Amino acid sequence: ALIDSRCIACHTGIAAQKGMRLDSAEAIQTQAAAIYQQVVLQKTMPLNNATGITDAERALIGRWFTAGAAAP
Repeated sequence: ALIDSRCIACHTGIAAQKGMRLDSAEAIQTQAAAIYQQVVLQKTMPLNNATGITDAERALIGRWFTAGAAAP
């Protein structure tokens, strides 16, 4: 649900930004390390925080990644 509300607007279909699609559980798992890097560590995504992601939501993604990035 978090990916759907904060990331999917720019990362779906043929218009996916930087070619990173996050519109399936498999795609999200494949991109887990990049998601963690960009969202949690660098805090560069969403770009200019366009979707208003909170620190608590970033922490949730961090916990998901460190727990093994299971399918959402």
